[in-house]
Amino acid sequence: MTPLPFPATPGARAHQVWDYRRPAGGGIVELGTVRGLDVALPVHFHREDQLTFVLAGRRRFVIAGEMCEAGPGEGVHIPADLPHRSLRGAEEVVCVNLYTPPGLHAASDLIAGLARHWRRTGGLGWADLTRIAEEHRHSLGTGLEPASLFTGCDAWDSVGEAARRAGMSREGYSRRFRKEHGVPPHAFRLQDRLNEARGLLRAGEPIAAVAADTGFTDQSHLGRCFRRAFGVTPGRYRAG
Repeated sequence: MTPLPFPATPGARAHQVWDYRRPAGGGIVELGTVRGLDVALPVHFHREDQLTFVLAGRRRFVIAGEMCEAGPGEGVHIPADLPHRSLRGAEEVVCVNLYTPPGLHAASDLIAGLARHWRRTGGLGWADLTRIAEEHRHSLGTGLEPASLFTGCDAWDSVGEAARRAGMSREGYSRRFRKEHGVPPHAFRLQDRLNEARGLLRAGEPIAAVAADTGFTDQSHLGRCFRRAFGVTPGRYRAG
């Protein structure tokens, strides 16, 4: 079994909490490995389903206003496009995040499969993750990305225009949007652009071009926003 690439000692890479890999197989878009104490991230979302499986410590999330925790041998499923944030705990966390196309896997069964393997063997390897994911893949799943919560690209350019299309005032539209999605429209739009950048970086596009294509002022602007949302720089993420 090839183990996951966690550092041997807690302090070995304390400055780098997140790493990302793109395995072949299992329908997995990418894997994120997390080890550290300060694993807090602000409100963000992914275009993929996120399945977090904890190996050590406790992972804590706020999802739709509710606290959700998972300890060793437990997991959390966060559906695609659902804003959430993660919190720092009192002890070091070791976990793996699987990012999969929306609805392609039976999330609870996949997490249960990971738990059974972890209890039986005491560990997880890359091959284990892809094999277990493949075992719980829906045979008829399309893996298509969910539709945008806005009705057309123009609505992203102006909250006022989106409000007019909805027949609401700007203030009323913003209040309703925040109540339904947990973040105001402009913050959701920023996260959507960051997810677009994430996909382009996975495809190997140059960082400067990605910044321009996704509406950021420059490469540095993209870098600041990207690291805040996902815990790594665009360059490190692209290299994954």
